[in-house]
Amino acid sequence: MTLTILVAVIAVAGLIQLFVFIAIFVAIKKGMTEAGEYAKDFRSDIVPVLEHSKKLISVTRELITRLEPKLEAAAADVADLAHIASVEARKMQESADEIAERVRRQAARVDGMATEALDTVDRVGNFVNQAVSVPLRQVSGVVAAGRAIYDTLRTSRGRPRV
Repeated sequence: MTLTILVAVIAVAGLIQLFVFIAIFVAIKKGMTEAGEYAKDFRSDIVPVLEHSKKLISVTRELITRLEPKLEAAAADVADLAHIASVEARKMQESADEIAERVRRQAARVDGMATEALDTVDRVGNFVNQAVSVPLRQVSGVVAAGRAIYDTLRTSRGRPRV
């Protein structure tokens, strides 16, 4: 009897395993079918994108091939232009420095001339001052002496002599 029960339990366990394996097989088959459909949908969506990408890559390569010499020429032209601009800027700086030096020299020359002219005006002013004030003082002294003599004579005439 134990053996019969044991065989029955093993048979039931085998049947349960069989049903589980059948359920797993059905689920896997269903999953494979759905995965196949997703793959077809994915392929139908991706293949045109890949075809377009191939065309785009081909057009891009052609464009790069056509533009490469022009870009290299443009880069060389820009480099030449930068070099020329640098040389011209250096020349302009040298010219500006030379002009500034000339202006400094002329300013110093004009300053010297103005200083000399003002010194001359000062000397002439002092000379004129001396030339006018000394004789004017002498004339003033003579006039004062004359007035003193006149006043003295006038007061002595008006008074009787004793």
